[in-house]
Amino acid sequence: MRIVSYNIQYGRGMDDRYDLARTCAQLHGADIACLQEVEQFWQRSGNVDQPAEIARLMPDYFSVYGSSFDVDASLRDSQGRVVNRRRRHGNLILSRWPILSTRTFNLPKQHYPEKFNMHMTCVEAVVSTGSRDLRVYSYHAGYLESPERQAQVADFAEIFARAPGEGGAWSGKADIDGFDWGHGETPPPMPASAIVCGDFNSNPQTSEFALLLELTGLVDCWAVAAPEEVNAPTWKSERGEDVRMLGKIDHILVTPDLAGAIAGAEIDHDTEASDHKPIAITLDPD
Repeated sequence: MRIVSYNIQYGRGMDDRYDLARTCAQLHGADIACLQEVEQFWQRSGNVDQPAEIARLMPDYFSVYGSSFDVDASLRDSQGRVVNRRRRHGNLILSRWPILSTRTFNLPKQHYPEKFNMHMTCVEAVVSTGSRDLRVYSYHAGYLESPERQAQVADFAEIFARAPGEGGAWSGKADIDGFDWGHGETPPPMPASAIVCGDFNSNPQTSEFALLLELTGLVDCWAVAAPEEVNAPTWKSERGEDVRMLGKIDHILVTPDLAGAIAGAEIDHDTEASDHKPIAITLDPD
């Protein structure tokens, strides 16, 4: 099983060209892909509905999208009728297997009067591979300061820990006063086994990354399979002046029960399709 994590910078490459087809080409061979910085109806990226366009470009994949930056982008047509539209920015998960359920969680945000900041998010998908069910998370942390990221980690750790005990999207009996709320289906699972992918905006030496591992018990796949690249840079820091992150800030983590299945971990250092490098792990089949 190949898992890819990629901050796609809304399709903008290092050549400043927007090209989602080029972006999707970096996902070749992925069984599950977790993307960050996917947007809808932003002028800078051509007012494209990127989740819909990625789904069109990746027709063999199931997909779910969640955003936390969500503001009005409505307009009126030639007849004066309102065309409801939202300007969004968030995370997307693609899977070769059905996505049984999904949830989106806004992470804590701090206010910085002199700096742009926005809500960040984590998207959860429960994937059924046929042989097992997995929780998969696409996570994107704030880029500004460590205290905000520590708050985001603490919030996520609570969400992550309580999920299996909460059960799936619905649980228990499906009947309420004679009405079938389960649609005739078996309650979806909320498995303990999980894969957490994303742009954490923190390298393994930071306090927030250490806190993440401490609170969740997750295992860093690079520490297991590619320790020589455990802090290899995954962000092309020559891009600009506003963000200065060093080292490996994109990560894939797994629950301890999956750690023994990690067969490889790699970073694509060559692609210019984003200001981040796609990263991938391989898990041995069950």
